[in-house]
Amino acid sequence: MPIPKYQYFAPADAARMSGLELSARQVVEGLFIGQHKSPHKGFSVEFSEHREYVAGDDVRHMDWRAYGRADRYYIKLFEQETNLRATIVIDTSASMTFGTPTKIDYARHLAACLAYLLSKQQDLAGLVAVDESVTAELPPGSSAAHLDRLFKALEAIKPGVGTELSKQLHALSERLPRRTLVILISDLWTEPDEFIKALQHLRHRKHQAMVIHLLDRAELDLPYDRMVTLEDLETKERLQINPADVRENYKQQIGEYLTKIRRVCADTDVEYHDLFVEEAYDKALVKLLARRT
Repeated sequence: MPIPKYQYFAPADAARMSGLELSARQVVEGLFIGQHKSPHKGFSVEFSEHREYVAGDDVRHMDWRAYGRADRYYIKLFEQETNLRATIVIDTSASMTFGTPTKIDYARHLAACLAYLLSKQQDLAGLVAVDESVTAELPPGSSAAHLDRLFKALEAIKPGVGTELSKQLHALSERLPRRTLVILISDLWTEPDEFIKALQHLRHRKHQAMVIHLLDRAELDLPYDRMVTLEDLETKERLQINPADVRENYKQQIGEYLTKIRRVCADTDVEYHDLFVEEAYDKALVKLLARRT
């Protein structure tokens, strides 16, 4: 069936993603196997129910506490977990409107491609958009109708003003089903100490996490050769500077900030990828997936 053209996902994107299924699938199964329940009962990682012991059962799965209560032998059954459940979280705060293309548009393209890839693999993809609150939410699914709703939800997202990224991640940690893969797409202009607490919360709740950090090279290099007025897109505060006077110190502070963010992710066993919006999103995504193999 032909794929309709959406604002952030076109038939050409589907063609580009088609070659990524095997490598992405191998990565998903290698890193995140055991994410989702299958109706087939087996001995896996999440407890499901008891049944009475029959000859030949593995005694390692005997529930001795149940025997003590009922004076009968019971075996613990577990649900095999196979499919991946992912929730893509997009930061829609005002700072995401920076860049050419804007970071928020870049994030929407990435989210659409990732959702398509997950759905194509019969995995589940959901969407959450956050600024100071949750502004859009679509539970995970994999059907064609669900993917259509997700693509249209991406088109409806509007940039916000401020950001409460860490606060919203804390809330998601509690609300999402355990062992969800949380894919965060953000510029991460947030307080690192609060961010690390949010990541720790995600991991404590047994979620996997991948951070896709969107950057514009102008943010790192301050490539202006005359007096400029910088504006904080969230607070609207303005500051006039001579780039030549502050560039060296600015680049040092930015470097220290990025190092801290990367360390935060490493310390919490969170996958981290930085992408520059100047690079075509499809090429950047191919490279990202290749780095995960």
